[in-house]
Amino acid sequence: MIRSAALLVILLAAITPASAQAPDANQTTPLRIAIPNAGFEGCTSAPTDPAAAAYRTHLQTRLEKPVDLCGYKDAVAAGQALVGKEADLAITDPANYVAIKAQTRSIAAPRFEPLVGRVLAVALALKTSGLTKPDQLAGKRPIFISQLPASRAAPLQGLSDYGAPVEGFAPELITDNEETALAALRAGKGDMLILTGGARQRLCRADDPKVVLCEDVVEVWRGRPTAQGAFVVRNDMGEADRYQLVGIHIAMHKTNPAAFAYIQKLMPGAIMLDPTEATALVKGPR
Repeated sequence: MIRSAALLVILLAAITPASAQAPDANQTTPLRIAIPNAGFEGCTSAPTDPAAAAYRTHLQTRLEKPVDLCGYKDAVAAGQALVGKEADLAITDPANYVAIKAQTRSIAAPRFEPLVGRVLAVALALKTSGLTKPDQLAGKRPIFISQLPASRAAPLQGLSDYGAPVEGFAPELITDNEETALAALRAGKGDMLILTGGARQRLCRADDPKVVLCEDVVEVWRGRPTAQGAFVVRNDMGEADRYQLVGIHIAMHKTNPAAFAYIQKLMPGAIMLDPTEATALVKGPR
């Protein structure tokens, strides 16, 4: 009887799934989020702030792994924890990103207005002008297709953040649309046409790929405004993990407003998060 019981134990062990015998390390190692000015120090899996608890629970449920919120006194300390591998995700700003930019990348940044995010924009000039770099634009006259913030203010901010001398621009010309604006550029009524990436595509992309519509112009600049703050990860984080974090965060304002309320505490005025390019926190040429 004893021998039969022992044999039964051995057989049950043999058919038990490996995952039950040895838990997956990815499931037991917590994602550690470095939060500056958190009001507490160290890592916790039981934050007292209801919004923080909702945020942590939402992430843990979606990631199917433990999540710890780790408080640091400021963005410098949070950034150092990230590069020192004491954290896996951190919140920082442009000023404090400089020290860690070689080892990290931005993944998501706050949006503060519904219709105006970090708009991708370009500055076009005629090839015959000889303009090829933003630092050559001092004293030049810009042409815009609209006075709306997404068409004018956001691209100007992007140029300024890149280092272009926007304060020294000549009086601007506002036109009705991209076609009128390009005609004005070709007629010499301005020196560069500043417009969003979408407007540039509509203007210069023909239905027939063999047809070139903007052969006489060159991009002097292409970019976005610098993010005011962002979630950042180390460069060694795998793509699948990075994309999953991006997907969870950019949908959070809709999927779990109670959890997003914590993001709004950390990034006052944020109405949602947008995915970003790796250099979103960099000021100057990039």
